[in-house]
Amino acid sequence: MTNQITLEEALKLVSFYKGIDGTWRIKDVNGIVEGNVFGHVKNSVLGNVEGNVFGNVFGTINGREWQFIETPKEKLQRMIEEGLSKAELQEALNQLEDN
Repeated sequence: MTNQITLEEALKLVSFYKGIDGTWRIKDVNGIVEGNVFGHVKNSVLGNVEGNVFGNVFGTINGREWQFIETPKEKLQRMIEEGLSKAELQEALNQLEDN
């Protein structure tokens, strides 16, 4: 018996797709990951996430529900787009300058 994973076992953990450059890439990971992930993780991440997360985060982080926190820059942009009053925009701009 060898000490290697079978193709069937590997495909239960990871799915693949062919990139536009013709190289095979990991599409989805259904298990524990060590290293960089470009795609979706459909289970738990045990360890650190270093860098940016682009996309959605569902579930918990360190046992606490994840929540989106709007930065002052994002708040100012949203307020401009919503057409809020000059006083509200000035307050958001002041918060942005403080940060």
